[in-house]
Amino acid sequence: MGVDEVTTNYGRADLAAALVAAAVRAGADPGALRPEDLEPMEHMHTCGLAATLRLAALAGIGAGARVADVGAGIGGPARTLAHRFGARVTAVDLTPEHVEAAAELDRRVGLGDRIDVVLGDATALPLPDGAFDVVWTQHAAMNIPGKGALYREARRILAPGGRLALFDVMAGPGGPIHLPVPWAGTPGASHLLPPAEVRRLVEAAGFRVRVWQDHTPAAIHFYRQAVARSREGRGVLMDDPVLRFGNLLRNAEEGRVEVVMAIADADGGVP
Repeated sequence: MGVDEVTTNYGRADLAAALVAAAVRAGADPGALRPEDLEPMEHMHTCGLAATLRLAALAGIGAGARVADVGAGIGGPARTLAHRFGARVTAVDLTPEHVEAAAELDRRVGLGDRIDVVLGDATALPLPDGAFDVVWTQHAAMNIPGKGALYREARRILAPGGRLALFDVMAGPGGPIHLPVPWAGTPGASHLLPPAEVRRLVEAAGFRVRVWQDHTPAAIHFYRQAVARSREGRGVLMDDPVLRFGNLLRNAEEGRVEVVMAIADADGGVP
């Protein structure tokens, strides 16, 4: 998927304003916005905030951890990692509107000094070697054809003893996916691989997989709820949410996609 395709699918100029407006409708004070006010609606991935908290616990993220969030979107997980876990986060995304929205929301909730937001390509990260304890990626790899480069870059920027934390939608055995889905409108915009192939690429990049969990059953439950929320016009910042989440639900139920959460430790040497 090219840069133009990614930014066209995700880019909106009003993302920060729309999220703040949703938080205010839910009762937040617009003059004293808190990270907790945004959390219910800003974790725009399978299983939402609960998945972020689980992945953070598996990755052992604590106060002072240096985290690179690759494919950070509008920065929901980055803000949670900074606010709840005390991490210092560098959030990288390819879409300019996401970078702008993330920086604005960080400022609005008082986390601008804990999170750096960077425009960049996940397969050629504008970040230094060995600078991070954790590379974090949630629901970004579906748009990346060069997954080998993604995981090699993750390994490059990790310090000794670092780890990769990932949570992604992957290809299931049920056949091609029904489109559109939240991350893609056409076949050329979606780049899913089977879990076994993703794991092979992670290991080839210089990682040892420590945790590999199938979260597909929980994902199906979440997608059903997402379809219901979309029909009510609640909590979704995308075009055609009922159609897109409906197709995603069908894909998961038919075994066309699987959802995996994993932790992989960096080997001693760089491949």
